[in-house]
Formats: sequence, C-alpha cells, structure tokens
Amino acid sequence: MLFFPFRVDLNFNRIPLLTILICVICIFVFIKQEASFADMENASKKYCQQEHERMFWLVIEKVYGERDADACSKIFYHIHSYKNPEKRIDELVQQADQFDSRTAVSSRVIIRGMLEEKYREFRLSGVNKDLTTQLMYEPHSYNLLNMITAAFAHGSWEHLLGNLFFFFAFAASIEMILGMLYYVLIFGSLAIGTHLSYSLAMVNINEALPTLGLSGVVMGMIGVFVYLMPRIHIRCFLWFLVIIRIVKVPAWLLAAWYVSWDIYALYFSENQSAINFIAHVSGATIGFGLGLLFLVERKEKLDRDIQLFHQAEAQKEEELQQGNEDKK
Repeated sequence: MLFFPFRVDLNFNRIPLLTILICVICIFVFIKQEASFADMENASKKYCQQEHERMFWLVIEKVYGERDADACSKIFYHIHSYKNPEKRIDELVQQADQFDSRTAVSSRVIIRGMLEEKYREFRLSGVNKDLTTQLMYEPHSYNLLNMITAAFAHGSWEHLLGNLFFFFAFAASIEMILGMLYYVLIFGSLAIGTHLSYSLAMVNINEALPTLGLSGVVMGMIGVFVYLMPRIHIRCFLWFLVIIRIVKVPAWLLAAWYVSWDIYALYFSENQSAINFIAHVSGATIGFGLGLLFLVERKEKLDRDIQLFHQAEAQKEEELQQGNEDKK
C-alpha cells in the first residue's frame, strides 16, 4: 500500500516561487548531468578506439576480463568519474588478474604503471570531469559546498521526479506559511544537517558510498509540516494492488507511515545501495526539531488562523444551509 501526496487541504493566494525555482533548478541540473555523462562516455570511447600498444590491451584484459574498446572505455570512464582517480586506479590494480609469466607484485607494478600513464594521456586530451561526481557528497569529505549541491543532483529521471513530486506537495505550503527567508534557512539547514548526519553515521565505514538527491530535504520539509500542522489533511493517491483512489490523510499519520518504513528499511533492508535511509530519517528528525526550536510562536499563530478559517467555513456552510431551507 502506497500513499502519493499531491495537495494540502489549504488555500493560498500566492504562488510558491522558491519551491518552483528549486524544482526547475533540479531539472536543469539533471539535464546537465546527462549531457556531461554522454560527453565523458563519448570521450572515453574515442580514446579507446585509437591505436595502443599490445601491452595496453593485455592490461585491459587483466583489469576487466575482456580485451576490447568497450572494456577500455568503461575502465577510463570509471577512473575519470572518481573524485580521487589515483585511489580508483589502486582499486583496479588490486582486483586485476596477474600475468602468467610474472609474480603478483610484478604484475601490479606493470598494470599500475600502464593505467597511470594512459590515464594521464586521457586526461590531457581535454575531457571534462563528470558533473555528477563534482556535485555529489562524499561522506568522509565534510565538504559544505557539496552538502548543498548534492541536494540538487539526482541519479535518474525516476529519482528526480519522485523527489520533486513529494517536495512540491509539502514544501510549497511551508514557503507560503513561513515566507522566503525562513524557507531558505530551513532548506539550507536540512541539506547540511542530513549530509552531516550521513557522514557521522559512516565514520567507521571506509567504503561508504557518496550520496545525492533531494530526499533528505523532502523528509525534513515533511517534519516541519507535521510540527506546524499535524492535523491538516493531505490529499493522496492511494495505490493498493490494482486499486487507485484519492484519500485524505492527516499529516502526522502520513509522516509516521513514511518514517516507519524508512526506519524499517534502515535496519532490515538487504539492499540499501540506492537509497540513503539515514538522510530520510535524519531529515524528518531535523525538520521536526527545527520547528520545536524556532517556530513555536509561528505554530501558535497558525493554529489560531486555522481555527478561525474552520469557523468561517462552518459559518458559511451554516448560512448556505439556512438559505436553502428559506427557499423551501
């Protein structure tokens, strides 16, 4: 059973300009990521289609298991896409098969020397770095700029559109309620806070994967929303097997559903390589915490405004019913 939120049961007279702008930036950045990927892939294929000595192709075979241009282009693409190409070369050397006529140590020396020489030649050919690699966040780097840029980068169209769908459903209301300044501060705090949480969780894990995407910020916006308006209903598409319908779900219940699934997946999922559940759970926690620390007065005012709104709506309904009775 899945809930896909698409609208909050509140009416605003303004347009959420910043939320729309962030969505547009994310789409633009991903288009540039795709273009960067294609350019680097084409550059690696072009380089590997050139004439190379026989030893070079033997090294390619020992590293990848095949001796052709396709295997070569994949090796150079992966080396060049790493923020630390030397480390990637070292990993490839350690994984490579040894030459039949040489010792393991001698084989590694030859393979390392050839890869370093050819990668230097490849790099000097003018190929640009992969944009995704430049934008993503490495958990051991504690790079503040990449904590922000990684939030705008995504791994696929499905990843991007899924995040934007949930982001707009909640963040637009936060922008309308809190204004642009609070909104920007919250967005930045969530982007930094979720990536810092991921870094702290990965301190003792040497092979921690880099991360990218807006999902930590999305969960943070849900956390802020639930603090401010826990009982406001969210209109959702409910998908269960083959049944799809629109239902209204209280914000607190929807948030509890999402966070519960993320916590479950964090501890029990066997395949977590593509989803940063730490960012999801920490985002929801940080978002709710920001509300508790800085938005108490705003929540009290919002509670009064919502109460007055419901009273006005009830009065309108009562007057309408009275008018219908008078006509009879």
